[in-house]
Amino acid sequence: MAQRTVTTELPVELWQFAIDASKLVEPARVEYLNRMLAGDNENEIIRELQPKYGLNKRQVNAIRSEVKGAIASAKECRKRHIKILEQQIKSTRAWLKTAEKSLSKLPDACSIRYRQHLRSSKRFVIHQKKRRLRLLENKLQYLKNAVLQVSLGNKGTQYTTVGATKESFGNQISQYDGSTIKFRVPYALEGKYGKTIAAPLRFEYEQGQQWIDEAIQANRALSYRIYCKDFRWFIACSTDVPEPDRQSLPRQYGCLGLDINPGVIGWVYVDADGNLKHHGQFKLNLHSRSSGQIEATLHDVTKQIVLIAQSLQCPIAIENLDFSAKKSQMRERGRRYARMLSGFIYGKFTELLGQKCQLAGIELIKVNPAYSSQIGLIKFMKQYGLSSDTAAAMVLARRAMRLSERVPNQNAYAGVKSAKHVWSAWISLHKKLKPVRRHQYYTLANSQLEVMLCVESQDGIQSKPKGTSRRGATPQRNRKATASNACLDLATLG
Repeated sequence: MAQRTVTTELPVELWQFAIDASKLVEPARVEYLNRMLAGDNENEIIRELQPKYGLNKRQVNAIRSEVKGAIASAKECRKRHIKILEQQIKSTRAWLKTAEKSLSKLPDACSIRYRQHLRSSKRFVIHQKKRRLRLLENKLQYLKNAVLQVSLGNKGTQYTTVGATKESFGNQISQYDGSTIKFRVPYALEGKYGKTIAAPLRFEYEQGQQWIDEAIQANRALSYRIYCKDFRWFIACSTDVPEPDRQSLPRQYGCLGLDINPGVIGWVYVDADGNLKHHGQFKLNLHSRSSGQIEATLHDVTKQIVLIAQSLQCPIAIENLDFSAKKSQMRERGRRYARMLSGFIYGKFTELLGQKCQLAGIELIKVNPAYSSQIGLIKFMKQYGLSSDTAAAMVLARRAMRLSERVPNQNAYAGVKSAKHVWSAWISLHKKLKPVRRHQYYTLANSQLEVMLCVESQDGIQSKPKGTSRRGATPQRNRKATASNACLDLATLG
């Protein structure tokens, strides 16, 4: 079962009832929360709140469910906040350790632009970073010892009723028969509205209306929440919807792999043998977009991906990533890294993709992304003429099918033991190829001609004739020399 929520505007004739009901239950919600945090018995709280605020037991049970959910959410948020602070403290300490070591290596010079001594400027940055470290440590200590703070939202702007299975229309307090919504009025408001109040209602979302009709016929629970937004009142209906039949074939018959990047999403379909059949890209221009525009773009992209998977009748494989640790280090990594990481829409993309896959009956597989980009660059990018993102997507699709990737013979490294896991070979190869630029992976393999060119390039850099310029010592040439060394090291077994 998957929970689905459908929202529409509340009929205008029920707005005044919504205002009065929300104002009635607000002090009851606050009192229930305070007594729960104080450790009082829940049954005693329910018995005392009913006559005090003129509510029946089902209405107090709805308050109970709402308050317990808010407390659980506050506890989870506190755990995440503590974890983020600990990661930020760890990142700041690592930066300070590196900066203090590099302080003595700075030249005795002055900046031309700011006219300030380099060491003096560095000491000032270190001083400010130590102040931030102390601030983070104080925040962490306070958060661990402080009393739990729980927010129930805006006061007097929401009214909730919780349903149960095998009840008439799935809810005793709010009953919807497909065309009319009827509320049981709290005891304190019966003198103004009577025992019940009703109005015609129809949910505009046809799929949602179908979910509600099926839930009513199957006697499943229906929960309703009335809330105010932008001076208008809305009603949201939540119910459990059975998952559709699986439309995708098992993963061993083929898989669709996705590699998610800040500006592009690459996809690849591999057959039952793990061979490439189809591939493509979705360009994402999300820079300077609003949250609504970003979400609309992601909706369109995920819809197209699910349609591709439906046409191929295959599951979808994506990376199982967690950016919480990296996002806590954005301040120490620089503005460019922070901008890239902030624009990375992995969390929202996977959420929307999971929802659409669940509705379409497509299996979504999350795999370990270890060395997927490196394997794609070395094995598949040059072989099939793929881009780096589609090559990584092919690795993910094959990994979801439980196919392993061995290091090619021309890239084999003698220092790896064959008895170890295949990833140990990729670790050693990754260390060797770190300085190599990505466009160099499109060149030929370690042939004899390439090795000779690498040797000539390396000799030309290491020996500089007298009287010549120092152009051979530029950073670009040095990077080429490092790449040449990697080519020579990897060509021993080629």
